[in-house]
Amino acid sequence: MTKKFLVSLVLLCIVSLVQEFGLSHVTFFNASPDAVTIFLAFIAVTSDRNTSTSFGFVAGMISGLLSGNMGLHMLARTIGSFTASYFQTPNESHATVNQRSRRFYSAVILAGLCANLVLAAGENPLGVSPLYRIFVFGILESLFNLILAMVLNRLFLRQSLGYE
Repeated sequence: MTKKFLVSLVLLCIVSLVQEFGLSHVTFFNASPDAVTIFLAFIAVTSDRNTSTSFGFVAGMISGLLSGNMGLHMLARTIGSFTASYFQTPNESHATVNQRSRRFYSAVILAGLCANLVLAAGENPLGVSPLYRIFVFGILESLFNLILAMVLNRLFLRQSLGYE
């Protein structure tokens, strides 16, 4: 295993803990930003499809262990990472940092939407209608993820998306 893989795995564990014990309590209409989805989208954009899908599976296991619903979270994170990997930008491409940032934002939206739709279809903690769950957990959380991703991109990720 490479050093980058191990560092990413440790970061995934830290981000999962921050998400479960910190960001999940910052809610608006019972929707909160999902830092794990943003991290998985970053992995999907900067690495290959197999790596991103594997990270999604591991993130689902960690989220499932922390929340108590392992199977549904593993499925949701794996599907989210797989769909985000469609926006992967190879190292040898001639894409600018702005193009890579746009692909990262697209990956965040698509991964968040797919994962939240699977979660909304699989669990109903509030006893509300499916359309409400799809709107709030699918669309509203994807917008929250996009806002958080834009802030993180401006502060930290811009050089990483440039692939040095």
